[in-house]
Amino acid sequence: MKRSVKFCPNCGSVNIKWLNPQMWSIWKCWDCGYQGAVVIEDGELAEEIREKFLEKLEKEETESNSEE
Repeated sequence: MKRSVKFCPNCGSVNIKWLNPQMWSIWKCWDCGYQGAVVIEDGELAEEIREKFLEKLEKEETESNSEE
């Protein structure tokens, strides 16, 4: 049985695990903190999500640095 790779729908990370193995429908991303039932299995879509997420983080960091 081939296991598919799971990606976070919020940030595209592969660092997503079941929050509680007994409650297998809830996932948690250990990179961005996402918790929910939805995961992505499409690597190309996850890559696009990851790029947008990192752009957003970079923009927020730039904005917070300019406020100091």
